[in-house]
Amino acid sequence: MINLLDFEELLRLAQNDPDKLEQLRIQWCEQIIHDAPREYRRKLRGLQFRIDMERRKAKSPMAACISLSGMMHDSFDHLRYALNDATDTTGRSVLFGEEIQNTPELATVLPFRRA
Repeated sequence: MINLLDFEELLRLAQNDPDKLEQLRIQWCEQIIHDAPREYRRKLRGLQFRIDMERRKAKSPMAACISLSGMMHDSFDHLRYALNDATDTTGRSVLFGEEIQNTPELATVLPFRRA
């Protein structure tokens, strides 16, 4: 079980004891990986390695943040493409066998009143 700290305590550590904050980050990441189901641990360790390498090669904390944000967005894009590709030409989801509406929704357009 991870004991998370509140924002004020994390801020205090960042300002006064960044090494302690880094130790906590590593400890928390290891605990999350350890608590994950066995079949996910190898993939999580690989992802943590990639994150650590991006952080290490970044020239500043902000550059690391931007790089990791880009990794996250790329991952979401891959998921979106996979979900979109999971729909066959009949409109049925290949993943869930659900019917998906391929027809556009109709809406009433309301004009703005001029003042």
